[in-house]
Amino acid sequence: DSTFHISRRGQEMQQESQKYVSLLKDFVESEFFVIDGDSLLLMFLDEKTQYLNFFYQIECFLQDFTEKGAKYVIAFFKDAEQMYFQYPCFLFLRTALIEHLRHNTSITVHTEFSNCLSSQWELFLKKSYPYFIIVSDIGLSSLQTDYLSILIAHSLSKKINVVLTSGQEYDILRVYGYHVQSVYKHRLFFAKVSYTTSLSACNNSPKLGTLPYPEVHQSVHLLKKLWPEGSDIRRVLCVLACAVGLKVYSNVMWSTFLCVISQQGRSKPLYPEEAADLCRMQCLAVTFLLRVPLSQRAQIRIMKSCWTKQVLPLIKMVYVLSNTNDWKLDLTYLPDLNDDSLLINLAYYYEVEYNTVTSLTKYKEFDELRHWHSGRPLTEEYERVACTADAKSKDPAERRQIQKLQAFHQFFGSTLEDSTSKLIVLQEDASGSANAAKSKAEIIAEENNRRLRAKEEKKEEEQWKALCAQTEKEIKADMTVGINKLEKLLKKLKSKSVKFSVEMTGLSVCLEVWKEHCRTQGNEDKDLGKAVQVMRRIHILLEKYQDMLEKPHLEKLTKCLRYLGFENLACSLSGKAGESNDKKISNYAIKVGPARFQLQYMDYYLLREERHDPDPRVQRFIPDTWQRELLDAVDNNESAVIVAPTSSGKTYASYYCMEKVLKASNEGVVVYVAPTKALVNQVVGTIYSRFTKKLPDGLVLCGVFTRDYRHDIVNSQILVTVPQCLEILMLSPRCQKWAKRIQYVIFDEVHCLGGEIGAEVWEHLLVTIRCPFLALSATVSNPEHLTAWLQSVKRYWQRRFYLFTVLYEERYNDLEKYVCSLKSRDFLIEHCHPCAALTVNHIENYGIPSDLSLSPRESIQLYDTMVKVWQAWPRAQELDPEAFVSFKNKVVIKKADVRKYEQELKKELSKWIALGQRQKVTVIGHFLMVLMYIICFYRFNVDTVESAAKNVFLYLLKKQSLIQGSDVEKERNRLSAELQKVNKMVGKFNPEKIFYRLRFERRGYLHRRLALRGIGYHHASMASKERQVVEMLFRMGYIKVVTATSSLALGINMPCKSVVFAEDSVFLDALNYRQMSGRAGRRGYDMIGNVFFYDIPMPKVERLMKSNVPELKGQFPLTISLILRLMLLAAKADDKQDAKAKALSVLKHSLMSFRKERYAQILKIYFMFSLQFLIKEGYLDQEGKPMGFAGLVTHLHYHEPSNFVLVSFLEKGLFHKLCQPIKGSTVFSEGVLEKLVLILANLFGRKYLPACSVKYKRTFCQSKVFLEDLPEDFAEAVNEYNTKAEENFAHFLLTTAKLADMEQEYRLPLSKTDFTSKSWHGSELVSYLTDTTKSVSAVSPFACVSGMIDDDLFLGKNINKAVLRSLGINVTNCPLLYLKKYDNQGRRQPLNAYALDFYKHGSLIALTTDNWLNEGDAYYALKEFVLIIKSIGTSLSELCDDPNDNVLLAFQQLGKIYAEKLDCIT
Repeated sequence: DSTFHISRRGQEMQQESQKYVSLLKDFVESEFFVIDGDSLLLMFLDEKTQYLNFFYQIECFLQDFTEKGAKYVIAFFKDAEQMYFQYPCFLFLRTALIEHLRHNTSITVHTEFSNCLSSQWELFLKKSYPYFIIVSDIGLSSLQTDYLSILIAHSLSKKINVVLTSGQEYDILRVYGYHVQSVYKHRLFFAKVSYTTSLSACNNSPKLGTLPYPEVHQSVHLLKKLWPEGSDIRRVLCVLACAVGLKVYSNVMWSTFLCVISQQGRSKPLYPEEAADLCRMQCLAVTFLLRVPLSQRAQIRIMKSCWTKQVLPLIKMVYVLSNTNDWKLDLTYLPDLNDDSLLINLAYYYEVEYNTVTSLTKYKEFDELRHWHSGRPLTEEYERVACTADAKSKDPAERRQIQKLQAFHQFFGSTLEDSTSKLIVLQEDASGSANAAKSKAEIIAEENNRRLRAKEEKKEEEQWKALCAQTEKEIKADMTVGINKLEKLLKKLKSKSVKFSVEMTGLSVCLEVWKEHCRTQGNEDKDLGKAVQVMRRIHILLEKYQDMLEKPHLEKLTKCLRYLGFENLACSLSGKAGESNDKKISNYAIKVGPARFQLQYMDYYLLREERHDPDPRVQRFIPDTWQRELLDAVDNNESAVIVAPTSSGKTYASYYCMEKVLKASNEGVVVYVAPTKALVNQVVGTIYSRFTKKLPDGLVLCGVFTRDYRHDIVNSQILVTVPQCLEILMLSPRCQKWAKRIQYVIFDEVHCLGGEIGAEVWEHLLVTIRCPFLALSATVSNPEHLTAWLQSVKRYWQRRFYLFTVLYEERYNDLEKYVCSLKSRDFLIEHCHPCAALTVNHIENYGIPSDLSLSPRESIQLYDTMVKVWQAWPRAQELDPEAFVSFKNKVVIKKADVRKYEQELKKELSKWIALGQRQKVTVIGHFLMVLMYIICFYRFNVDTVESAAKNVFLYLLKKQSLIQGSDVEKERNRLSAELQKVNKMVGKFNPEKIFYRLRFERRGYLHRRLALRGIGYHHASMASKERQVVEMLFRMGYIKVVTATSSLALGINMPCKSVVFAEDSVFLDALNYRQMSGRAGRRGYDMIGNVFFYDIPMPKVERLMKSNVPELKGQFPLTISLILRLMLLAAKADDKQDAKAKALSVLKHSLMSFRKERYAQILKIYFMFSLQFLIKEGYLDQEGKPMGFAGLVTHLHYHEPSNFVLVSFLEKGLFHKLCQPIKGSTVFSEGVLEKLVLILANLFGRKYLPACSVKYKRTFCQSKVFLEDLPEDFAEAVNEYNTKAEENFAHFLLTTAKLADMEQEYRLPLSKTDFTSKSWHGSELVSYLTDTTKSVSAVSPFACVSGMIDDDLFLGKNINKAVLRSLGINVTNCPLLYLKKYDNQGRRQPLNAYALDFYKHGSLIALTTDNWLNEGDAYYALKEFVLIIKSIGTSLSELCDDPNDNVLLAFQQLGKIYAEKLDCIT
């Protein structure tokens, strides 16, 4: 009962928290996961699959992970072996698989764990913390299923996520599967149940009878004398198995064995002479395996026959008896111990054709020997997007709407940047105006500016005189508060001379505070933070005011250094040798060397390398050298790739680029491509905040284009858009004139080029634009490869092309990491040193990541630890901070100097390994691990993000009630008065103006209540207005704590002091970690950023810190819909040459085929296949010109192949047959509309559920959950479409087969075991058994031994099993629409009926409780579904002459009803 309870309830909880995701998530070198070995076996167990092909499929599966950069181990539990005693042939396969993986591959295979409850397994999980465990949810028997359920339950209870083997798919870059996230409710539930009893029940499986081990040992002993060690495993096992197998027929023990393997209804076993004949056949078959190459075996005749149940046990199970653990054999060909097809052919030859063996005829069931032979143009897609407002409009209401929208953007932008908008003036001849003599007006203006500056300087001097005494008093009273006020004052001042006076006064006061502190403390420990402020003022004066320092000032600085005890620095500054003997001064000295003091205690206060010479092109700050080079590139109209850390200032070049184009003319266009709508809104706000320009009527400064809304697309000078929408414009025949006006394209977050969704769109844009571009990112690990590809692309358009590359790795602010944990009731925060994450193996294999940087104090910690671990370290003195060449006698140590020191320590750490000090490097990691020490919380689940914000709110309410005084009314009046003062200061930033935007939002009231407490939440499923409100209030300082998903990762400007990762997730990978942690410690806001990890296991934290970001790799770039769009562009564009050039550029310059000629050939052939498909289906004529429903298909290109299937329904008249209105009206019945939704849901709402969800005994409240099948006539149309698609794709595979690397095809993909058999010289018998008419040119030879031939490629379900692996093609490239989808175990995966269910009940809540969708995902899926219905309706209205056509009316009515239902929930 307990086993059933765990299995049942555990599976239900799995279903609630599982998602179909990309498993590897840009996998990096330090991530690893575990594959349960028995689950791996179960994925490919099939009695029809030949032995060698079984191993080939497993190796293909594992190699797919390996090629994608995954690291994994495989674990076989000892107790799981008992589950196979009822299936002895599978038990043999399990043993052989373990030995093969151990001896022939580099995969780590664990067999030492007895079961998942063993202490060794728990220790392994604790130490290594795998990314996830891949487990099957179904076994060979109900007992094994329960056993696997316990493994899943136990893993989730240990915070280890689980991936189900069911439903896994892959493409060229990704592997997808059902990921079950370990959450708190799993741990809570599983803590209440006992696994031990359940596991004991599972282990009480039938036992295999006593095996004849004495006979085995005796035979092995004899064979050892005949054959040396290192003999081929096939030869030894064949002889051993046959010898022992024959012996056991006269042994009583065999009867026990037969009782287990013989099931009810079986007839008597073989006679001894029959067993002898069978063994002779087996020996001959193995002789063939030893000699005959795989290429010959692939041509063996296909026999439709099978052995009877009496023969099979002896053939398969005789190998189980073999035990050769103490005999070292050559296990290379362990995957090829037998070949059923070959054995059957040999038996047929000798029994029927040669007629020498007759004893087995009665055990064969033979069939015949088989030989296998082998219309009207539609509106542009961008015109269908809802238009919020357009500058060309004359309608007064729309004009007011434009004004309101622009006013909001300016307000939104003002929260992003504290600056006034710059008026752009056209410069007709910029170069001429620069060289022209100054006009009288300009001279007068300059003179006025000089007078104004002098007046401001005098005013600031008087202001400082008034504040000086008060500031000194505040610093002496509370140094921290006083210094903060001093810093704020310095930021407001503009006069350099006044700032210098403030700094000198600050130095004097800080020194007095330090002296007073030393006198008070005496011999006790002193607060060195006060000495830090003295040294900090010295740094600033020497670095920023060097030109203003005179002799008295330098003497004062020298005196301060002597007071601190830094005599060597004082001598260095004054230029005079000698020591101070003043005992009074020595009382104030710091007992730490000056270099160590600066690194360890000044830490993040150390100055950065900054230029002090202004650049006339930049008004708001002084740019660094690399930023100036970038601006030069823009001035020269050059393209650039910029890879620089978050907050380094790379985006500034984008706005400089915009300003340049705006000044040049009114016609030029800049396109800004952002990956998300949230980032689009932010950029638009910044543009309105920065720029103002008077334009002719009909033209506007900025336009927006997303899939939800658009305005001023082709009549704006700056268009801000997302990649998919820009692709629509670039491939639109009617927008080519507009495309030629583009002067620059800015790609923000260009690392999305390697993302899992939409990556190919970024690629298409980069190869089709003809103008210069800027590509920005903080996380690209192989920029050299990216730039080389881009250069090859752009040279296609222009022969002379220079691509400027900026690789800037220095982050302005350091990030320090902390690990939070609960021990008893104590909340501990421990400093986590980055080098603690490094292991010897990681440094050897991958080196130290380039972006694993240390703060100054972390560098000192590393040095001290290295000295402690290796006391005889030869370079200890050289790398001592006081002796290091970049620090010695240096008054101002800068961050650049510390970075050199850090690099030297890292190099030394790597050298230690080369010198054989591996153990010491390991010890360093252990030592560093135990060093002690406004917020944004990141979570990855929408529900937990919202609940976390609410919990903080409720906690603060509770806290307030506990500390609230008795006189509540008096306190309320006092706060009300304070609030009135604040409101006056706030002025235009009154938050009530912001809250007004939430008045019609579903959760507006909740956001308001949370925000008034300084709390907010942020995720992609929120309404855009809600997100904007949270962003603005956070930037303005009203919201202090935000809980968020990764929606803040991509460039959203929400700077914060600290970032907290509050839960583990499959989405928390190296890329997201870097993007999200980059929000902490933004330049200009904080001196340092803090990153906290809470409730995330330490091994995962270490992997995140030391992992490099993933490399950008190419996707398969083509789809049939894309090719139809390219053909449409080439045929309809006004400039045919330019359009053809763009189409060819997309086809020729994919990132996937860059420097890979074979992939380029495959893409060419895929293009030909697509053309053939489009011509046969009637979308192109023989000349390649679009026809028929080509327009409708391209409008739905997001949903291939459903777009093609929809057209087939229209052509067959199925919709006209269905859409019959109620008699005497144009209204359709509920039944018709529901059936129409059912059909559209099967086409466009395809969200699969795992196969195991069907068996859950759960009562659904309102939803049906599982989508019904298509009506019969529609299903027949889909089958007809699939047959044609399969036929076309099979011909494509037959054509591309000639590009396969056949040398590679004859090797197992992972172990690289070669089956070419170069010593083969032919055989008459083999020639006789070969079928020369059998066509296997396009099928993997390993699949051929299981009977696969070329004709099997005409069935989609066989493609992945049979296709030649070296081609890099799989069934995902074929436009098939599966009516029924099955997982590896043959179970059907149902479709989620969310679209139909919502149409029936209209409840979003029901979709979250019944359909296993979170609220945000459900809402956006429904929104997409409505857009599809409307898009189809619009296309049909343009294609159809009759406005009263029933199909058109049905789609229009359905679109209206569905949209109304969706509007009701918002």
